[in-house]
Amino acid sequence: MRKNIWFLIVNPTSGSFSRKRKWTQITAAFEANNLPYTFEFTTKPQHEYELVLKALAAGYRKFVSVGGDGTLHHIVNGLMQQQKVSRTEIKLAVIPLGTGNDWVKTHQISKNIAKAVQIIKEEHTIFQDIGKLSLLSEATTVYFNNVAGLGFDGYVVKRNEKLKFLGAISFLVSTVLGLIRYKSSKFSIRSKEKEITSTSLLTIVGICQYSGGGMQLTKDVDPVDGLFDVSVAKNFTLWNLLKNVLGLFNGAIVNHSEVETFKTSSVRIDTFQENVYVQADGELLGMGGFTAEVLPNVLPFVVSKLTKF
Repeated sequence: MRKNIWFLIVNPTSGSFSRKRKWTQITAAFEANNLPYTFEFTTKPQHEYELVLKALAAGYRKFVSVGGDGTLHHIVNGLMQQQKVSRTEIKLAVIPLGTGNDWVKTHQISKNIAKAVQIIKEEHTIFQDIGKLSLLSEATTVYFNNVAGLGFDGYVVKRNEKLKFLGAISFLVSTVLGLIRYKSSKFSIRSKEKEITSTSLLTIVGICQYSGGGMQLTKDVDPVDGLFDVSVAKNFTLWNLLKNVLGLFNGAIVNHSEVETFKTSSVRIDTFQENVYVQADGELLGMGGFTAEVLPNVLPFVVSKLTKF
């Protein structure tokens, strides 16, 4: 039956994908593990959404995202927006081949293809929280499985669109350039637990731990606790940013005196400037503020048994 066959959605333009070499390794690993599979290659932007609907209608229930965080993001949106199949029947696994590969770091999924396929074979599954985000400036609602935010991280994503040809180092280059050129904006952050109005470098709404090619901007993440981890980086000067750039990547930034963190199940963020970029899972969504709410334990992901939550 098709529900026991893995449906691979493959983005051939992902950062580390080499159509011949990587694809040969993937198919060989599935065959060596006696895992039945079929596949489709994406051929246009956001094609993943269409492929998800097509596969579900054909009876497939097991999916593998072969690509980067953007590929996974679009597959998640396809699975969340459809209403015909119960999500309890679905499993979603990942073979990471993108430039950032941030979501997999939280769940300890290896970038080694053979090891990633072994995790798929073991089918250790968790029901992870998903965020639902609505832009205030337009009628746009998307789902995110990793991190959403606005300000500096959105600016980095915007810059990175032109630098993806650099591969995995592109996010680091975008971050450094952003540190030099980005100017903080004034935000109003409101939830039932906290209200903050401040000039801010960025505001992060996190389900998982990593974003922006390895930056750690959330403090106490737990992808199954039904809560966002919100981090607000306030009055940072250029000099403070440069002094703390290492802290962006090792997680120490959340302990800085100008960073405020809290947990919540929903949040609204308003901006006082129009040209503030919003990103979710490394995908640029638009500009302005947004509302976000947690949908607890709604989507089954296949993850490493080493993941402890």
